[in-house]
Amino acid sequence: IPEGWRIGQTADYLAAADVFSDTVEGVSPEAERYEALALQGAAAPEFANYSFVQQAPPGASLEGYLYPDTYALPATGTQATDLLARQLDTFAGRVVPLYDSAVLSGTTDLTLHEVMTLASIVEREAVVAEERPAIAGVYLNRIRADMALNADPTVQYAMGYQPEANQWWKTPVTLEEYGAVDSPYNTYLYSGLPPGPIASPGLRSIEAVLGPEQHDYLYFVAMPDGSGRHVFATTFEEHQANVAAYMGQ
Repeated sequence: IPEGWRIGQTADYLAAADVFSDTVEGVSPEAERYEALALQGAAAPEFANYSFVQQAPPGASLEGYLYPDTYALPATGTQATDLLARQLDTFAGRVVPLYDSAVLSGTTDLTLHEVMTLASIVEREAVVAEERPAIAGVYLNRIRADMALNADPTVQYAMGYQPEANQWWKTPVTLEEYGAVDSPYNTYLYSGLPPGPIASPGLRSIEAVLGPEQHDYLYFVAMPDGSGRHVFATTFEEHQANVAAYMGQ
């Protein structure tokens, strides 16, 4: 299960790959159960023993908490809870100690839910691994300045699955479309973090949020050379100049 996937996207994959060996005509009851339980979050009794799930805001799903990794499952008879438990156990073993250490050392004042929310945005934004701390730093600077995050992936998350294009993350998407998406996940319309994670971030994105690059940047724009790299700016005027320079190429 790759980093940056959302619950519904993972459930679709589980059905398509017949992971639970129950798929008939593209429909897998266990994959549907996987999605339903993940969306229930703390409300599902199956997750009562996971303290980090129980401490999430009321109504929160497991979005962001299902650790992306490669998992070994039984060849037959696998149930949705088998995979969910493995993902949550891995999260408990790899992410929770990392977060607890950051809290104890005073390197973050964010809640775990806030860390996972921001890390999921960094996961969807960053292409080049070494830029993750810089991108995390931009968003944290924006939050401190009470600015809108203006993060494209949060709007894509709010837009949901696009059946016409068979896309979970609508691409391309325009600024004009953003204005029509009235959702708390639309960080062009609402300042601060969205209500929760938009995908499952990998460890590097989580580490970037817990140890962000210290800088004064408030903006960044992707370079048009296909490298996945970004150009960062401190002021809006600098950002506009970067957009004009790079978008004109």
